[in-house]
Amino acid sequence: MAGNRMMSQSSLTGKVAIVTASTDGIGLAAARGLAQRGAQVVVSSRRKENVDRAVAELRAESLQVTGTTCNVGNKEDRARLVSTAVQAYGGIDILVSNAAVNPFFGNILDSTEEVWDKVR
Repeated sequence: MAGNRMMSQSSLTGKVAIVTASTDGIGLAAARGLAQRGAQVVVSSRRKENVDRAVAELRAESLQVTGTTCNVGNKEDRARLVSTAVQAYGGIDILVSNAAVNPFFGNILDSTEEVWDKVR
């Protein structure tokens, strides 16, 4: 029984995933893990060369991925990210929102409400 439960949890065949900020570090690991479990994955980064490198790396592992540039703070970029997933794979089942911002450097106690609004 445990084996069947584990198998059903690990299979993402037929699912489509978007992972933001996914060309390095945690985001790339998340994209790889989803694709290894059968998902079709859209990777993204603000820089085209990073997207191209990550897509090539994951495809070299026989994983089904595509990618596009996306600054999640930009409405048009977000629309292109969604459109890329829909056009390439027919929809979206999973979103991993990995992109983050850090608009403030210094003692956290000196940050403003506006900073906290931007971070969350």
